[in-house]
Amino acid sequence: MSRRVPRADPYEVFALPLQDRWLVFAPGTWSAALMNHSALGALAECLEPDHRAPSLEALELFQALTIAAPDARHARADASPKLVIMPTRACNIACVHCDFGAADAPLTVLDPRVAYPLIDRVAASLGRARGGDRTLRVHFFGGEPVVALRSLKAIVAHARAAARRHGVRARFELTTNGVCGEAARRFLGEEIDTVVVSLDGDEATHDAMRPRRDGRGTFAEVAETIRVLRRYPIELCLRTCVTDRSVEAMPMLAERFSAEFSPDAIAFEPLAETDGARAAGLHAPDPYAFARGFMAAEAIAAEHEVRVVSGPAELVGPRATSCPLGTGSLMLWPDGAITACYLDPGRWRSRGLELSLGRVDASGAVRVNSERLARIASSLADTPRCARCFCRYTCAGGCHVEQTPPGCAPEYDDRCVATRLITACRLMVTIGVGSEAADMLFSASAAEALALHADDRLRSWAKVL
Repeated sequence: MSRRVPRADPYEVFALPLQDRWLVFAPGTWSAALMNHSALGALAECLEPDHRAPSLEALELFQALTIAAPDARHARADASPKLVIMPTRACNIACVHCDFGAADAPLTVLDPRVAYPLIDRVAASLGRARGGDRTLRVHFFGGEPVVALRSLKAIVAHARAAARRHGVRARFELTTNGVCGEAARRFLGEEIDTVVVSLDGDEATHDAMRPRRDGRGTFAEVAETIRVLRRYPIELCLRTCVTDRSVEAMPMLAERFSAEFSPDAIAFEPLAETDGARAAGLHAPDPYAFARGFMAAEAIAAEHEVRVVSGPAELVGPRATSCPLGTGSLMLWPDGAITACYLDPGRWRSRGLELSLGRVDASGAVRVNSERLARIASSLADTPRCARCFCRYTCAGGCHVEQTPPGCAPEYDDRCVATRLITACRLMVTIGVGSEAADMLFSASAAEALALHADDRLRSWAKVL
């Protein structure tokens, strides 16, 4: 009697070289395992049933990887749509590595009355929804949003009222540089659910990267903001931009930030190089050093019960994107324009992307091109670089403007390398072989073999095993 071979559709099974063994990952069930070459060959036979009948043991293993119930710890979606509101694109400091043009942006502040009809529309849509997450998620971004504090206060008050009116929950997030006065700190602590504060290292490093316009440092004021916010029952995340100069300090920073500030999370992000950063002698960190520093920092922070975050390397999903682009999120600009991305339009258009969606016009009417929004989401599936990568359902392409736009090179870039290494190490930690993850990271040949593996799909390797 022939055996029916189970399929992992719509998810692939992936296999990565780990010195003399293989790390196997099935995103459909969030299952992972280490196995030797012989076991991987038997597993691959399940994908070629007409060529050779797989053994019962191989079939059982294949079933465990592909049709078992998903692991509830990891199989959660992380791409809920948000309403991103930019009260201003201006900023009150002059970060040398800023890639938003905030230092030169005019101090144009969003009239809160422009935001109201868009908030009402989103809240009403959520109120009509049946099932799912009925949360009005509003994220404030900039520039520096607290520069427009009066506008912020009015928008939050209106959003709370709109959420109550439509029977949904309101949740507010805000990203800030932390250079603000007592009134702003009190508002953040009392009204915002999640606050992300940028802190780029120790005093010398942070002050060199994030000075005031007159050149004075900002570390002391940012540290005070963090200490004040920690007194409130909010989710507090520290966001640290890592450069070639600070990459080796990541474990030390995890220890210091965790012990001194007790945040809920620390997000380490590699520097996105800009002309200003290069002029200041700052460059992106080596991706292998970043992965080593990240994993060491994660272990240290865990001792303080602090999460360490890397957006594209989180074990969440399956997701089609780890970027706001493609989630259905709407970005409201200070002039009333609505886009699908908060980057400067010149940056998307230079890559052949049109991400403008509409605007709130002078009469208060909200005009959104829903067809374009749907096309943007569907276009994210066309990422040849990602098709063969085991991170395709977790990272899912990273930034779809800067990292995986149309026409991007098929080879992994440095961010891909770091993401692949961190994701693989986290998978190994979850199956209890964290020491082998560390060994791999500190072996240049082993780390490179895993990071640059040309095609992780077991289906492609089945032909050569």
